[in-house]
Amino acid sequence: MYEAVDNLRMTSNEAAECYPNGYIAMRKDAMFSEMGTVLYIGDNGGELLQLILNLDDSTYCGILEGANLRRSLGGVVTSA
Repeated sequence: MYEAVDNLRMTSNEAAECYPNGYIAMRKDAMFSEMGTVLYIGDNGGELLQLILNLDDSTYCGILEGANLRRSLGGVVTSA
């Protein structure tokens, strides 16, 4: 399930904090820019990917994970 968002501009970190339990489809201003426009919010990253691929102009679009969905190993791996 997804929801369209109208003209919500923010950085990728702000979007992840604003929607911590969802996936965010976002169009960035430039390839290496942090600022962009949020297009859709959803609970399934694959569904949002299909939406992005079907856009007329999918340049600089991507899927972000909300803050609670981001995972990190956060440790040091050692071998015996």
